[in-house]
Amino acid sequence: MTPGPAKSFDPEQAVARARNLFWRHGYDGTSISELEAELKVGRKSLYDTFGSKRALYLRSIEQYTDSVIARICRGLADSRNSPIENLERVLDRLQAHHGSPDSLGCLLGVAMAQTGSEDTELHELLLGYLKRLEAAFAKTLRAAQADGAITPHVRPQDAAPQLVALTQGMALLGRIQDTATMQRSIVRSTLQSLRA
Repeated sequence: MTPGPAKSFDPEQAVARARNLFWRHGYDGTSISELEAELKVGRKSLYDTFGSKRALYLRSIEQYTDSVIARICRGLADSRNSPIENLERVLDRLQAHHGSPDSLGCLLGVAMAQTGSEDTELHELLLGYLKRLEAAFAKTLRAAQADGAITPHVRPQDAAPQLVALTQGMALLGRIQDTATMQRSIVRSTLQSLRA
């Protein structure tokens, strides 16, 4: 069997462009026609490469996780700084980004807001990504506690999901208003409540 013609586009770049479209408009708000125009790919090539709009959406979320969420996890584990410094840097960067007028929020948050409980596949996928972020926060909190930078009264397994909720809340608010001052205050008070 002879192979078909080589693709005239880079699938990973196409996923990145689709990701940004889904990020701005959500899954339901993004049409196949808009994907064709944004990706500069015909409908047949789009379906031949990705299978379906949903499959492309799931690939977009996976790519987002492999870049944005992975970068947050790396920042929390940066060996050049102390664990508490890593936590502060990550929260400050997220606050600065989501407090800016051009923030699109978090793609995972956008997906969560539009996902019904009946979509168990997407539900489990998103939950897995959030658990990954939660585990990274918990590890950093335990290390900061071992250093004496965080009060012993803090339970890392309880504080980690609170930090995930904080970051998701900042991302969600960042989609509708310039909340830089308020978000900076929330980050400061959160860190103050953790410090020894």
